Amino acid sequence: MKYFTIDEFTRSEAAKKLKIDNTPTKEAIENLNALVDNLLDPLRELYGKPIFVNSGYRSQKLNKAIFGAPNSQHMTGEAADIEGFDRSVKENKKLFELIKNSGLPFDQLINESNFSWVHVSYSKKKNRRQILNL
Repeated sequence: MKYFTIDEFTRSEAAKKLKIDNTPTKEAIENLNALVDNLLDPLRELYGKPIFVNSGYRSQKLNKAIFGAPNSQHMTGEAADIEGFDRSVKENKKLFELIKNSGLPFDQLINESNFSWVHVSYSKKKNRRQILNL
């Protein structure tokens, strides 16, 4: 982890507000490290500017409380919702296109809510390179 910290991936205002423990498991920490080392740190170097993590790891209880997908990769530490350096739609679209066209390994790349943020995941098993617009 060169540009990110585990803290960035576990920080959650919803967890604080709802008093939910969002401490990742050992396996989730290993997955977060793989996500960063294989995808997000290389992406940061390609992008050349800071990338912000809006949502990373989510405990099962937190994921349920915020109505996350029941099989969300956030619960395993394999996914992050990210934004570009100025958190604009324009920069989020740049990140999305950069990931899509970079050849970097990813499992899912999702344009969320017209580039309000970008969801990206990485799996140590198999990366499908699935691209979605939600």
